[in-house]
Amino acid sequence: MRLSLKCVQQGVFMSRLIPLVLAVLLLAGCAGKAAQRPELAGAPTVYADVVSPPNPVLVGCFMRSRPSEYTRPNSYRYCLVEKKGKWAVYYDWRDGKSGEEHKGWMAFTIDGDKLISGTEPSSYVVKDGAVWHSYGGRDTLHRMLPD
Repeated sequence: MRLSLKCVQQGVFMSRLIPLVLAVLLLAGCAGKAAQRPELAGAPTVYADVVSPPNPVLVGCFMRSRPSEYTRPNSYRYCLVEKKGKWAVYYDWRDGKSGEEHKGWMAFTIDGDKLISGTEPSSYVVKDGAVWHSYGGRDTLHRMLPD
């Protein structure tokens, strides 16, 4: 009886420990990937306005998948990072028609599930556990992929 109780206790302990270890490894992998990007190495020149802390799903680097309905779509990439207790966004977007590119630390507002650009009409929102892009307040959402 004593042996089986000990096995049950170990099983419960392991069932709690495994998800914790996996979560730590996942977060370490995400942090390591962001640290490898040279553009994120320096101190941000602009920090985000934080209405409420970001949903963890928004944190990290993302790129918009190519919408099939556009011939030459704009491209969007962002990295939301925390530096010295402040949030900052490294943003890179390119005009699909002119090829003009805008990249660097840019002004954003963080409001929980929303990340709103202060330089152009894009916003990013968490929906169904994923990050989605909206442009100019349109109802159409485009999926953002981990970058």
